[in-house]
Amino acid sequence: MKCYIDAGNTRIKWQIGPKGKPKALPWAEKSQWLEQLTVPVGKCPAISKFVIASVASESLRQWLAETLVANYADVPAQWLKSRARCCGVKLAYPEVAQFGVDRFCALVAARHRCPDQAVVVINAGTAITIDYMAPTGQHEGGLIMPSLAAMKAGLNALAPNLSDRWESNESHVGAQTAWLANNTADALQLGRQWMLVSALSQTINAMRAHAAPCSLAVVVGGGDAMAVQAMIDPAAHVTENLVLEGVKILARQRG
Repeated sequence: MKCYIDAGNTRIKWQIGPKGKPKALPWAEKSQWLEQLTVPVGKCPAISKFVIASVASESLRQWLAETLVANYADVPAQWLKSRARCCGVKLAYPEVAQFGVDRFCALVAARHRCPDQAVVVINAGTAITIDYMAPTGQHEGGLIMPSLAAMKAGLNALAPNLSDRWESNESHVGAQTAWLANNTADALQLGRQWMLVSALSQTINAMRAHAAPCSLAVVVGGGDAMAVQAMIDPAAHVTENLVLEGVKILARQRG
């Protein structure tokens, strides 16, 4: 049985078998990964192959590769790469290697979910990526922007007294609860939310106009998928495991 892995910037996600339950673990807790990966004998067939999409740092990628070799020496590992044309998706990037394999997997999954439709694919992880794909499967390009967490970290780095003094790790406001704040903590959080909502909404509106007269499907994935959906489009297709979906599809295509 195949084990599908999405090795992201912040977390590692995996799923054993096409119908297995996806699991996730922060890289900070990577020492526990092997224990969580191990399947009790008799409950599930042994892992026959690892299929991996990784955008993790080189050191984490090396750790993962060495861990697999040390503990699953006889099990092959396939490291996916973005491809110019695959599974009905045709990339716009002339230098395919520049296009993150996580974005590529998300496009493949979105094409599978919404065949023959114009689609905006939002992958909301450590960074937020937005890609437009025409009904033909032609990817026309995309954007990369900071997530809410990245914006917070950036301001913390540049103005630590402001953030450290006033803002805790707790969330004080929801996406739809307010538009102005009367305290610094909420002002910081609302500022980030409004920046993200404005950027996403304007981008989606521009892509919708570009797609006309075709309708535009919105597919949202990543760890912050539910939060992003609440901000922009209740009708969006949402899955936190969009990249893993693409990994599974590519694994079928390539054996």
